[in-house]
Amino acid sequence: MSVDEARQVLADADPETTYRAMLSLTRTGHSDVLQELPFDSTYDFHDPRCVRIDPDTQGLDTIGLYARAAFPDFDRVLLDAFVDPEHDDLLNHLQTLLLHDKANVALVTNHGQTIDIALVLAALLTSLCRPERTFGVLGDRVDLDEIAARSNVLVSRMVATRQALGIPALQVLQAACRTFLSIPQTASRRRARLDRELVRANNIVMRHELDEQLATGGQMVLMAASGSQDVPLAGSLAKRARDSWLHLRGEEPPEAASTLHLQPLYDGTITLMTSCDYILPVAIALDRHAPACELGQLTRITDRDDCHRVMEWIASAHERATGIPTVYHWHEDDLLTQVRTLAESLRRER
Repeated sequence: MSVDEARQVLADADPETTYRAMLSLTRTGHSDVLQELPFDSTYDFHDPRCVRIDPDTQGLDTIGLYARAAFPDFDRVLLDAFVDPEHDDLLNHLQTLLLHDKANVALVTNHGQTIDIALVLAALLTSLCRPERTFGVLGDRVDLDEIAARSNVLVSRMVATRQALGIPALQVLQAACRTFLSIPQTASRRRARLDRELVRANNIVMRHELDEQLATGGQMVLMAASGSQDVPLAGSLAKRARDSWLHLRGEEPPEAASTLHLQPLYDGTITLMTSCDYILPVAIALDRHAPACELGQLTRITDRDDCHRVMEWIASAHERATGIPTVYHWHEDDLLTQVRTLAESLRRER
């Protein structure tokens, strides 16, 4: 399918039908912050042809207001991690890559909650643009409008059906970045039985416009790379998947209150990661019992296995920071299948 053909497929799609298809991808528990946003034909992002929403910055105070309302521990858990003097060299390097070397950087996280990536972006922008932050011995500063114009967040089109704090979620994101709407090729998407041609057309047009943006250089792409949310599972249930666990990790399932399973990268995500010059991995957990934000180092990758190894680092960092045994699944293995089945049955029982 060519880009022009894909645009025609999107133009022919019924906006409300597409909205309802995206709504079917949501489930309770995505985030207490996010609520359903009713269909409204006046919203550009409810038109299937819209795959990108450009930034409309309103200042650091607005970003901070949204972030703290969504996650009251924003300063302690996320912002403190980014402003830690230990990461001064990391931020200096990132500023140089984006503003001077015109390199493209992918910031990659795990996907515990839908709001993860927005909160990570808020912490990063606040740390880069706060008045006391300077770069180099000449005291260079970063302007919010400049860095927001270089910040690109890749989210599921499902987010177009959500509102946060009484505001469409995509308008909240506009305060900090440019947003691209994808339809991930995940297990939940396949279960929803969305129109395959529409899914393909959306992603072809989205990727074309994202590639055009990346071609300008000095762009940052933020993504919760696994697409589908991480799957938490109680330790007692994990024992029911003992044989698969042993095969995957070569060890007994842990005697732990819970385990966390990061779902595989899909081909489109791997292609995007390998097209960037550097990866910045971040492990994130917003659970009130074990919140965490761990920054990795800027890393160059060359092939798909490197992408999987980045996700393994994120899983290991998450485990170290939270104490929760965390597994990244390179592919759709038996353990992941069993974990999904057990987690789904538990949700139905509730």
